[in-house]
Amino acid sequence: MKKLFWGLFFVFVNFNLSLNQHTLNILPPFVGYYLLCQGSRELEGESGLFRGVCPFAIGMGIYTAILWAGDLLGVTGGGTIGVLLGLLATVVGLYICWVLIQAVRDMEGNRGAELNSAAMHRAWIVMVVAQAVCYLCVWLLSGLALLGLIAGLIGIVMLLMAFWKGQKLYEALPPQEDDPEM
Repeated sequence: MKKLFWGLFFVFVNFNLSLNQHTLNILPPFVGYYLLCQGSRELEGESGLFRGVCPFAIGMGIYTAILWAGDLLGVTGGGTIGVLLGLLATVVGLYICWVLIQAVRDMEGNRGAELNSAAMHRAWIVMVVAQAVCYLCVWLLSGLALLGLIAGLIGIVMLLMAFWKGQKLYEALPPQEDDPEM
């Protein structure tokens, strides 16, 4: 669970250093997707739903690594294609979160223990609504996009806090005989 938290942290938290057209993201998202894949593999014994994370995490890792390198070199551009690819990446990222939350919910049922999946789900809903508002506002009412960004930030903080608590709850569980490493 610890790798899931840190993976989500790297995916959703950005610290950028910029010089002219060159940007260095100190917390590259591709590292986060790698951690999500590794954490999911470690938890496959807890829930088979974790198997669905890696193919998407690997794809997003490759995509975000290309973007990271392009930003560093100052060669990534925007435009309609960039917005559409960003929308697709957002949908895939939200899907990965959804699968993770469903897998944690499955772990709760398998273990008969609370792992905070309800709070994770609420945070995910906030993020979905915020992302929808942002994308609609980009195309329709750009002045309202700030509200979507603020709601998105709230959703990210909620999700990270929920996964942090879920990780702590998981660590407190008694080990099973075939329990994967934490």
